[in-house]
Amino acid sequence: MNGKSFSSISKIISVIFFVVVLSGYILAEENEKKSEEKGLTYNSNNSLSLVLTRGNNENFSFSFDSDQYIDFNNNRLNLKARFINATSNGTKKSDYYYSHLKYDRKIKSVAYLLGFIRYERNKLAGYNFRWAFSLGGGATWINREKIILTSELAFGWNNENNTQRIAQQSIASSPQSWEKTISTSFLSSIFTNKATFIVSESSQLNLQETLFFNLEDFDDYRANSHVSLSVAINKHFALSTSVQIIYQGMPVEGFESTDMYLLSSIVITI
Repeated sequence: MNGKSFSSISKIISVIFFVVVLSGYILAEENEKKSEEKGLTYNSNNSLSLVLTRGNNENFSFSFDSDQYIDFNNNRLNLKARFINATSNGTKKSDYYYSHLKYDRKIKSVAYLLGFIRYERNKLAGYNFRWAFSLGGGATWINREKIILTSELAFGWNNENNTQRIAQQSIASSPQSWEKTISTSFLSSIFTNKATFIVSESSQLNLQETLFFNLEDFDDYRANSHVSLSVAINKHFALSTSVQIIYQGMPVEGFESTDMYLLSSIVITI
């Protein structure tokens, strides 16, 4: 990444990070008393990370993550957004975007219904966009002082737009490729297990495994593994290190099947 691009990206991300955190903090302070009276609570986790990527995306880059939660009665809304973007000598090296809006409705002390809309883009892995709508349910199997274990299962519909790189052998025997864009829709399922371990008063370990299946082609499955360790500095600030590995059983033609992200983050909790 050249100095000018790195400087521009860092300034933009820093401004976005500051605005989101400041806005959330002001909103939380102004509505704290009113929210408590109405049974409404709001909290958010916002992190700015230095990322090392491997696979289809390769470079040091910045990442911005935001997790917003609103709880009211037996309902919860969760808005999550993340982007990783890096350019080197005018060429994209990292270009990953993810967001979802999720709704949970508790029906028992250990069970809840859920629905979510998800959008994802990673052009360097071949997919221009992937979006999905899913409905399902979840359960909290263990909820103790030192460990929390939950599972979720949902079924839904996916729409995807991918650009394949099809290799060809030229007359000069030098490899060449041409691109082909295809769109597809299919029924899908997604299964998620998450475990949280309270290591000490100020630190916790999070493990999450998400399995995605194309119900019309079982060779098309995806696994998303995420491990993070966070240490709280005080009530609002924490440091976190995490690893995310995304594996695709049927990657877009011409692209790698595995992407890895190693993140070192500053987290602000409101």
